[in-house]
Amino acid sequence: MQSLNFTTLAQNITSAQHNIILQGKQVDLNQFKTPFLALSANQAGQNYDRLKAALPRVIIHYAVKPNNHPAILKEIYNRGGSFEVCSLGEMKKVLPIGVKPLDLIHTHPIKSVDEFDGAIAAGIDTFVIDNFEEARKLHRYTDRKLKILIRYRININSSAVVNLQYKFGCRTEDVLPLAQKICEAGHEYYGLCFHIGSQCTNSANYVKAIRTAHRLINRLDANGFDSRVLDIGGGFPVTYVEPVPSIEEFCKPIAKALNQQIRPDIKVISEPGRYIVASAVTLVCSIIGKSLRDGKIWYYLDDGLYSTFSGQLYDQCKYPVITEKQGQPRLSVLSGPTCDSFDVMYDGLLIPEHEVGDKLIFLKTGAYCEVSGSNFNSLKRPEYVVVD
Repeated sequence: MQSLNFTTLAQNITSAQHNIILQGKQVDLNQFKTPFLALSANQAGQNYDRLKAALPRVIIHYAVKPNNHPAILKEIYNRGGSFEVCSLGEMKKVLPIGVKPLDLIHTHPIKSVDEFDGAIAAGIDTFVIDNFEEARKLHRYTDRKLKILIRYRININSSAVVNLQYKFGCRTEDVLPLAQKICEAGHEYYGLCFHIGSQCTNSANYVKAIRTAHRLINRLDANGFDSRVLDIGGGFPVTYVEPVPSIEEFCKPIAKALNQQIRPDIKVISEPGRYIVASAVTLVCSIIGKSLRDGKIWYYLDDGLYSTFSGQLYDQCKYPVITEKQGQPRLSVLSGPTCDSFDVMYDGLLIPEHEVGDKLIFLKTGAYCEVSGSNFNSLKRPEYVVVD
């Protein structure tokens, strides 16, 4: 039996120590067929609590999209968290745990009419728009007054790893006319919304967006529009390979800006996803093949870019690699199990030599990994193992 103590493993691609989600637990790697995802709901809950403490004024609506596993949703709900959804499908994930539709916010700025109709019929009444075409859709809903947030964008000096302002957010000069269109359609202008991006590493961008919100709120006040909510989005960073500030350090200027710029009667909400769930999941893979090619050792794993490592493509992440092997590092390539030569995750990785059947562990695979994978080649997708 191969048994690994996750508190003692130290070898990874940065040669630095990492906190591992299964800390203090011994896991028999032969107990489960690889590939599998070890999930700690308690770790997600601890991350939720830590973020809430760092932003005491902010009401957290967990973003369902990066990981919708029921154990995570239940953990956040049991700790008092709310939820943000972008589709009817995501709404249907959270309703079974007891969430009321009126407590959800639907933040996708662009919704098909069918999506809009379905969400409203289900009981959601808080939505986001960022353009005049979307505002026109509001006219079809005459039997119910909806609460509408306006999403705006700002110019920033340094982008997030995934820039969510590229696709969404109106110009600041369009906010007041959009508020007027919302009211003309018979609904309530409810507040403002921004979302810098995902894996943001510069909290100054949030501060700038909050200052912009202050100016917009004053302008809206002067024109008779009462702002009741400010949604500051998500994007709080996680340390993968490159270090990022602690959540406490990152949020400190954001909390200060909120207190200084946003009057106390305005409710502030946030939509974090990655920070809460990234470290709650660890991927365990097996080496199913090995080859020497052009001076590098190629290892073929039973999971790859078309499955859990899809996060490398869509989320631009590199996940820390853990191995129990000792010895001289060899120039290595880690590739996936499909027949596609594109299916390569790490090229030029320095790790000790491994053999077919050995296992590799990948940390912080809880966000935008399993949800964006596919069953290309009809290969086995990893299953979750809930460890607490």
